[in-house]
Amino acid sequence: MKYMFLATDDNKMQLYHLLLNAINFHESGHEVSTVLECASPKLLIGIDDGSIKLPVFDNAMELGIIDHACKACTSAFKATEAAEKLGVPLKGELNGHSDLLKFIEAGYSILTF
Repeated sequence: MKYMFLATDDNKMQLYHLLLNAINFHESGHEVSTVLECASPKLLIGIDDGSIKLPVFDNAMELGIIDHACKACTSAFKATEAAEKLGVPLKGELNGHSDLLKFIEAGYSILTF
């Protein structure tokens, strides 16, 4: 099955649990994508500068299951430079924001915490 994990808050424990589950689904053979939307891209600043320790993020990046961060939200929280340093793609097909419809049309179920 296909699952898109949608992170929306700037809560590091929420992101930790979301990524932990996304990795578990991926390792169990499911197709997984993760999107950082709303306030969650703000966490990229702390991950980049080391003030937020989240090794599960590095694991998710290595597995290639982080699809993107919302371009407009990342910019609004001044996290664009951090996203670029971390290698997180930015997308904004919907007026600068993430187009979630494309995931539904591709057969993904959307999970959020």
